Amino acid sequence: MEQFVTGLEDLLNQLATAQDSETIRNATSILNTQFYVSADCIPALVEIISRSPQHTVRQLAAVELRKRISKKWQDIPDVTQAAIRGQLLQIALNEQHEIVRHSTARVISSIARIDVPENKWPELLGFLNQACNSPTVIHREVGTYCLYALFEVIADFFMDHTAPLYDLFSKSIVDIESKRVRVTTVLTLGKLAEFIENEDKENIKSFRIMIPGMVNVLEQCLKEGDEESSSEIFEVFDTLLMLDAPLLSNHLVDLIRFFLTVGSNRNLDDSLRVMALSFLMWAAVYKQNKIRSLKLVGFIVESLMPIGTEEDPEDVDDDSPSRLAFKVLNALATNMPPQQVFPIIMPIVVAYMQNPDPNYRKAAMMSFAVIIEGCAEYMSPKLNELLPLVCSGLQDGEIIVRRAACMALGCLAEEMPAEISESHQVLLPLVFNLMNDTNPEVTKHACNALDAILESLGDEVLQYLPMLMEKLLFLLDNAPQTETKATVMAAIGSAAHAAGEGFEPYFSSVMPRIRHLMTLKESTDEALLRGVATDSAGAIAEAVGAEKFQPFTQDLMALAIEQLSLDSPRLRECSYAFFSIIARVFGEEFAPYLPTIMPFIIASCKAEEKDETNFSNEIDLTLGEGDDEDDENAFNFNSAIADEKEFAADALGEIFESTQSHFLPYVEQAVQELTELSFHLFDGVRKAVVGSLFSFLKTFYTMSNAEEWKAGLPVNYPVHENVQNMTTVILPTVLSMWKDEDDKMVVVQICQELIHSLKLMGPSIIADHVEEISRNVLEIFEKRSICQQSYDDDDFVDEEEEAESESLLIGAAGDLIATICETVGESYSSYFDVFMPLIAKYYKKSKTASERSMAIGCLGECITGIKSAVTPHTERLLQLFIKACADEDSSVRSNAAYALGILTCNSQIDLSPQYPVILTALHPLFQNQPMPNIIDNAAGAVARLILAHPESVPFDQVLPAFVSVLPLKADFAENEPVFNCLFTLFRANNPFIHSQVPHLLSIFYHVLSNEDQLNDSTRSELIELLRALNAQQPSLGISNSELAHFL
Repeated sequence: MEQFVTGLEDLLNQLATAQDSETIRNATSILNTQFYVSADCIPALVEIISRSPQHTVRQLAAVELRKRISKKWQDIPDVTQAAIRGQLLQIALNEQHEIVRHSTARVISSIARIDVPENKWPELLGFLNQACNSPTVIHREVGTYCLYALFEVIADFFMDHTAPLYDLFSKSIVDIESKRVRVTTVLTLGKLAEFIENEDKENIKSFRIMIPGMVNVLEQCLKEGDEESSSEIFEVFDTLLMLDAPLLSNHLVDLIRFFLTVGSNRNLDDSLRVMALSFLMWAAVYKQNKIRSLKLVGFIVESLMPIGTEEDPEDVDDDSPSRLAFKVLNALATNMPPQQVFPIIMPIVVAYMQNPDPNYRKAAMMSFAVIIEGCAEYMSPKLNELLPLVCSGLQDGEIIVRRAACMALGCLAEEMPAEISESHQVLLPLVFNLMNDTNPEVTKHACNALDAILESLGDEVLQYLPMLMEKLLFLLDNAPQTETKATVMAAIGSAAHAAGEGFEPYFSSVMPRIRHLMTLKESTDEALLRGVATDSAGAIAEAVGAEKFQPFTQDLMALAIEQLSLDSPRLRECSYAFFSIIARVFGEEFAPYLPTIMPFIIASCKAEEKDETNFSNEIDLTLGEGDDEDDENAFNFNSAIADEKEFAADALGEIFESTQSHFLPYVEQAVQELTELSFHLFDGVRKAVVGSLFSFLKTFYTMSNAEEWKAGLPVNYPVHENVQNMTTVILPTVLSMWKDEDDKMVVVQICQELIHSLKLMGPSIIADHVEEISRNVLEIFEKRSICQQSYDDDDFVDEEEEAESESLLIGAAGDLIATICETVGESYSSYFDVFMPLIAKYYKKSKTASERSMAIGCLGECITGIKSAVTPHTERLLQLFIKACADEDSSVRSNAAYALGILTCNSQIDLSPQYPVILTALHPLFQNQPMPNIIDNAAGAVARLILAHPESVPFDQVLPAFVSVLPLKADFAENEPVFNCLFTLFRANNPFIHSQVPHLLSIFYHVLSNEDQLNDSTRSELIELLRALNAQQPSLGISNSELAHFL
């Protein structure tokens, strides 16, 4: 045995002092083949830890020993095991080097993991107790560290005896002689916290008592500038935030104040301040209800703003206090109601913009930029007041301010594309000016903002295109930074997307440049350019169309296929997006590429996600057989590969939709892969899965050439067998995703996909699932769905104000109910009875305009579907809709007008006694309205009132206003009731209508000349009316007018 120990010690000596990889490789190979195969290595390594004079060798032996325990410990005879256990406890107490003590403690915990559950090490508790209470400092340090290491492996054992532990911790957390004991106590408390159950009142109470002591230890470490201990304790507090048990609640106000003080303290090292601010960012996510109920939002915002005025480091990837302050603001804006964030930040932004110090102006623009994501809906009506702020930032004399203003503009364009593109005449000249900026960073951000604005500009881009393309091509050829070139290339793609066929004049100068960029592959920078060029090639193909793009297709497809093998997830992602677009542009002509690209797409769906990071915090030179303990921590998630999977999953649906029958050989495997990915960790992948699964369903439906569906259940129209089979696979998959989904935007997408599919395919797809879908939606309205559970539900929160993501979710749920009413029809009325009050409560003054609009619009659409089944709710809805006609928001008024008309013609209660009130509510909507839909819907409502009870309408007052707003300007669906009303009035020989015939003829010509304004039956009835008028009154001269060819 001695020879074995000596041989092993020699090899470890070689490893600990090795200078070259060859020595390491040889020694490792001998260790693995001659020593570690035998259980004797365990006592031998213990012997080396106890006797080697070199602490590096002792440390290495301890690390190696820990890795062998799980495999070889059971092979050691009981007597030897007992001796080793005793020997290790002695080594831990006597070792002088802390790192060796720690590694030995980890060996003890590895053995305890196996022996304690079998009651084989009764002495261990006594040892811990004695060591932790010893008068010798090193013994106390060893005891607390062993306890910490043991908590990682046998926490359950300790959780049965927590009372004595809290007694011990209350002493050790104030250990006068040793900071190490104090810090280790905090770390152990952090481990213990992870095992406290939500209902365990006793443990929660005892733990809360420890928190002030934990903060004191952190404060001492910060004062001494001890970065390592501080960062370990910060991590403990981050963990406590994320746990289910409410351990921090009572102390949250004090903790937030403390962490804000640390984050604001410019005398501390930046890295420490960043950690303190990081805690606040997680608090905004995990303690949002508590922060709201304690009314802390304003206090946090006001404390963060000055931190944002500090200078940022050069490297954009480096964290700094100012950058973290903006991240916290973003977390507050996206998790809190906008009413609690926006009104507090904006006065500070306005004041900072007046400050002569450019750092304040930068902070103003940056904080404005980061809150847009969570406050967009709320900001939208105020945009005209806000844009001048951004414009002044774009023209600021200081680079840092211009750069921040570009970011703010980019965020606005991304979150409010329609509103921003309306201001193109003001914004684009400013952005063009910044593209000439001397600072490449500003140029890059200007191009980013430009890219976002162009995305939604449409035809308006054409007036700028000559100047824009000249600038972009110059920058593409001459910009010094790769990132700027990439942004320019993206902006060219967006310009093509907006211009459509109008991009053709630039096609021949842009395509050779794109082709060149798509051949680059030498460096990361080149790969970035290649990827963006691939994206832009797709945008251009879609803009100019198949015929114009054809000459480049084969060449660029070959390059996009080549980059699938370049070992870059990002480039594969770009290729899949490119394939999707080319398939869309060329349709079935894309089919010959399927055998080449499909194996790659399927392989990406299956790709293993190994994280690249290497965790090495101990000296460990050998690559022995792995250690089971560490395997549990190998949490496989790699965001680059997750993005690649998202694009691969997306491409499956797009390509099937475009190539149809040619894709059939791949359908089964594709659906199987999508189903496998439906519970992926990354929400982007899950969204792509939902999109593609529904794409498959809709494509089978399109291929089946189905006849029009009919409303009502049971299904009363033929459904093709393939569509039925696909429905039985896809709906259960999607519904099981929905049940466990914790991301609101994935649930929003499920609702939206169901809406599109129902409108296309009718109720057959939900025939077997009406109950389950309705239950899921009910949970959303009652705030019980998993994606609405915030991490601190124990706190009461005023539901009048909600984060914007919540409003989006409620809106999608409401739209889904309306669509089910429309497709299932009157038989859905018992569900409507449940949903009606839940939807109606979103119409009140305290709700945002979009929530009020959703409520009224949704109820109107529901009535369209359930028809006379609305009768029991008539009185309540009538009052609601009349009130909403006077709402300050235009879309609410528009929806209310529609809903009033629909209610009147569907309810079985005779509403004619209420006509004076209804008409009084509708009358103001016939003039001076900001959007034409309001007037169109008011006209449609009056038409429905006349159709329902013509005898109750004062024609002399109503008809002049009614005829004066024709023809309708925007909502052409309302032409159906409007013209049915006119036909009825003609048949009744209404004198006013007959007096208006010359005026009405021009309206008739207008609607008949525009294809999209009338449905077929209204169109043919109008032509019949014209023929009758022509026969009855030749003096009108219809047969000689421009209406003649309709006769």
